[in-house]
Amino acid sequence: MTEQSQDSPQSRKERDPDLAGVEAALIRAGKRARERARQAGIGVIVMKDGKIVEEFPENPV
Repeated sequence: MTEQSQDSPQSRKERDPDLAGVEAALIRAGKRARERARQAGIGVIVMKDGKIVEEFPENPV
């Protein structure tokens, strides 16, 4: 039972072209949101250690 079946989540992810760039797009969106928040001098709401917190930019404009 060490072989993955064809319907495993990993094999579906590799075959699904709609999911190919999702992770990269989410990372880009997060970076963009943090940059805009830094420019505006406001915090970004994130989840850390299971809690919702507001992170503030280290170098506000």
